[in-house]
Amino acid sequence: MKLLWLVLSGLLLLNTSAMAVEFKGQNIDGQKLPAKAYYYATGGVYKVQVRFHHKRATIYFNDGNQITIQLKGQVITDSNNIEGFGILGQYPLNGTFSVGLVYGDNWLGSSDSQLQQSNPLSGLWKISLE
Repeated sequence: MKLLWLVLSGLLLLNTSAMAVEFKGQNIDGQKLPAKAYYYATGGVYKVQVRFHHKRATIYFNDGNQITIQLKGQVITDSNNIEGFGILGQYPLNGTFSVGLVYGDNWLGSSDSQLQQSNPLSGLWKISLE
């Protein structure tokens, strides 16, 4: 049983290192780097810091807020074009699901709630490392 545990632990460690975000062949997971973040839905550009972890990036805003986005890829080829998807108040669990709070004026289940048209660019971010 201990041997099985060691083998599974070893496989997990190998898999974890292979999942790190890379730039110029270097693992940049865990480093907090200065960057600019562009939010496609509003056209806003923010001076931020970003920390990469596996296939995610956490964007830290100057006002203390942060958002974690799911990156389009793990290997960064262009430091001025790092794309990902994330919505404020949501934390991605994997490539498909996220959990968190829903922001808006209507509570789910209220009698006057209506379906609102969503912006197709809502949640799409572009990071440029400085």
